[in-house]
Amino acid sequence: MRYLHISKSGIWQFRYQVSPQHRHLFGDRREIKRSLKTSDKTEATIMALELEIQVRKTILTPAATTSLDEHPSTPTISKVKTPATNEASCYDALERFCKYKAAHISSKAVTMLEAKCSIVLGLIGKSQLTAIRRSDAEAVASLLRTYPTNLKKHRQFNGLSGHQAIELNKDLGLPTLSDESVKDYCQKMSGFFEWCQLNELTEINPFKAIRFKKTRRDSEAKNAYTSIELEKIFSKLARTKQEHKHPYYFWLPLLAYFTGARLNELCQLYKADIYQVEGIWAIHIDDRYEGQKLKNLTSRRIVPIHDQLLNLGFIEFMQSVQHERVFPELKASRDGFGSAASKWFGRFKTKLGFDKGHDFHSFRHTVATQFKRQNISHIVAGELLGHAQNNITYDRYGKGLDVNQLKEIINTIDVKPVLKSLM
Repeated sequence: MRYLHISKSGIWQFRYQVSPQHRHLFGDRREIKRSLKTSDKTEATIMALELEIQVRKTILTPAATTSLDEHPSTPTISKVKTPATNEASCYDALERFCKYKAAHISSKAVTMLEAKCSIVLGLIGKSQLTAIRRSDAEAVASLLRTYPTNLKKHRQFNGLSGHQAIELNKDLGLPTLSDESVKDYCQKMSGFFEWCQLNELTEINPFKAIRFKKTRRDSEAKNAYTSIELEKIFSKLARTKQEHKHPYYFWLPLLAYFTGARLNELCQLYKADIYQVEGIWAIHIDDRYEGQKLKNLTSRRIVPIHDQLLNLGFIEFMQSVQHERVFPELKASRDGFGSAASKWFGRFKTKLGFDKGHDFHSFRHTVATQFKRQNISHIVAGELLGHAQNNITYDRYGKGLDVNQLKEIINTIDVKPVLKSLM
């Protein structure tokens, strides 16, 4: 419909351009613009038609349809009613929200989302969405800092409400949610309320733009491996290579270090994902084949294979696998193919003395850190790591970088920790 437009927030609007000869009927306005307060196109179309009829009636019979003395700036059009906000219970709305999100994120992510939002709603203690205001959001953000972590793992908290658990923990002294965790809870609630706004279940998002003081730099949030730590890991892998139950014990850490790829991106690789581009061996990270998943749209990319991986015989290993997948021993689960590998590496790094600050994802941080120290453009680094550039020019119009350029950058990843360990 020509008068129907959608805003950036997903709400439909009625916009009617008034011709010069009729503007005096509408307070000399060039355009009549009304928010229809709905994200449903069918509903918006009906309301827009009603508004158009009233506008045309005003034009055809101005004396009979509008009183400019009473409403000099808003003619009869203002009388059209937009839908009233529906009263909705918090948990009914959350259930609907989670069903909507299930079509866009993994089932594990939906479960975590529902659990965290339920905790917050329980602490707020109000049954109706419209009753939750900004003061409630700010109060619960403070309260979450006293909420015990891993509540279900401690039998002392069985059957207790959130407030009762907080009170009991004053005596127990168990760890509570970190600032980063509290921020995550509030961001999930903000996403929930934003959806509720779009669906006219409430008028405000009380969790929008709640501020959190940074306690450390983003680059310090995760630990990268040092050269000495990398030597420790790869030396152990080299010494025990003949004892490895599965080939991925050897290859996954090497692939992670020389590509910066995420664990599941590597675990789900098919042999067809590894091929030559302009004569350069590369890994195509995508979701083309059965079971493959991507974290986001920018995760889809081509990563040239580092020369050291070629020297270690990765291509020969891949070609020798008698299966369409590179690591067929890794089975698909709810979260992808990386579950078994994640558990194995967790045991492996713990035996080597690494704490919680180091995990498989630390290889990715190590690569990102090396790129940063070498002053490699964040555009190039983002292309290889699958990060969004947060820049409209590159995100929307970028065509991708030449594979030869990417190969040069990949080969800047330091080989010394591996050479000292494996050669």
